[in-house]
Amino acid sequence: MIFSLRNQTYNELTEKLDKDDKIVVWACNFCVKFCGLGGRDNMNALADRLEGDGYNVVRRELIGMSCLQDLVRKRKNEESTAQFFEDATVIIPLTCEDGNANVKHVFDDKKVIDATKTLGLGVFSMEKGMTLNYPFESTGLKPSVDGIPVEEVAKATGCHTGSYDKCKD
Repeated sequence: MIFSLRNQTYNELTEKLDKDDKIVVWACNFCVKFCGLGGRDNMNALADRLEGDGYNVVRRELIGMSCLQDLVRKRKNEESTAQFFEDATVIIPLTCEDGNANVKHVFDDKKVIDATKTLGLGVFSMEKGMTLNYPFESTGLKPSVDGIPVEEVAKATGCHTGSYDKCKD
């Protein structure tokens, strides 16, 4: 499973927004959900926080896997969702970097904010939660059969744990 964390603080994220933006908060409901970043709850929490701070969230879009470009394209063209995406000016994907790239490719007329950093491959267990087992070489971390805890990965890579709603920045 892909292992991704937040690459910025909430304040850094909102510095990239204008109050007149029409924002879609887009969340993948697979890998990043287990990393504590995606899924319905984290999508809604970020959207609620943005709305509470005066931003215009026009859509909350939950998708099974954003790494599948056909699914992303379907959201753009599907009758029930097309108008929301036509009206939107900004999309904030809570996805891995592949999902983010697909959103940028399909919605090439929108501002897409890179909100996450993909760091390698991990495993989720009920005992340990999400761990990073096979880090990308760029992280400088060594592979671990036992897995590297999320907090340790964040500290080593300059990333942030948890969703954007829970950070105090």
